[in-house]
Amino acid sequence: MAQDPTNPHDALLKALLDAPERAGVFLRENLPEVLRERMTDEPPRHLPGSFIDPAMAETHSDRLFEVPLRDGRTAFAYVLIEHKSGPDPATPVQLLGYQQRIWQRFAEQDGQGRAQRYRRLPPIIPLVLYHGQPEWSVPLSLVDCIDADAELLALQRDFGYQVRHLRPEESDARLSSDPVLRAGLRALAWAFVEHLDDAAVARLLRDLPEGHPLEQALLRYIARVYPTTESTVYRALEITRPERAKELIMTVADEWVERGKKEGRQEGRQEGRQEGEINTLLRQIERKFGSEAKKAYQDRVENASVGELDRWLDRFATADRVEQIFGNE
Repeated sequence: MAQDPTNPHDALLKALLDAPERAGVFLRENLPEVLRERMTDEPPRHLPGSFIDPAMAETHSDRLFEVPLRDGRTAFAYVLIEHKSGPDPATPVQLLGYQQRIWQRFAEQDGQGRAQRYRRLPPIIPLVLYHGQPEWSVPLSLVDCIDADAELLALQRDFGYQVRHLRPEESDARLSSDPVLRAGLRALAWAFVEHLDDAAVARLLRDLPEGHPLEQALLRYIARVYPTTESTVYRALEITRPERAKELIMTVADEWVERGKKEGRQEGRQEGRQEGEINTLLRQIERKFGSEAKKAYQDRVENASVGELDRWLDRFATADRVEQIFGNE
């Protein structure tokens, strides 16, 4: 049975582009014009992850679409979601690897006509959907990543790709003409916004028609990703779906519980690390400078932040006097 991707960004993208008609709108709004002009009105066909690599389960979130063209041929549109906090310099090489596997699976899918298919490979247009905060700074062509002079670079073929950078401040019209796509893309665009109040979350939910199949996926995404509270989401639901607010907040209650456990574990690890560094520093001070030195600085060390402890531990190795560990702080 197919399962949802465990990453919340991947899960939302998968739900957003599962409907062929909606995927068609997304591709027409974000692919290069030269390809859009050649596309028919027929919805694109989603190809399973196994088409790229037999080892890829249906949990794989990247989307591969077969796009019919007006001249009777087809093209592939490969949508890669880039949900890291910043641009990944490995992206051009990563995309080339995916393209190689797609072409190989296309040519090897049937024993008959294999040689001809290798000579008539469909074009693959990669599209990176990125929603991190820093501007995308990775070259858009693999050839720009190759360290060689002009003559050697001329021997390389250009495997370019497009980037659709989702920005928090984008207008409705810029995000999408389709309200469901607009809701999902805005949710991704706001993933790294630090402060979202009731009105902002309500705006996010307002575009999505009430009762839409994507409703719970969007709420789960908000609960898992956004730096907001359950009460904020509930008030936003009261604004946009007053009669179903309690019902909907209960459908994602498990996400808030799991989030609380995760935050608790992170706090516990931080506290454990801090306690360990305190004990280490005090023990080393006593061994090197004596018990009186330890006693003199014990209160200061026990009330220090993790950053201060790290800094003092770094200084310890070269300190000739205990005062040098703490500097002028």
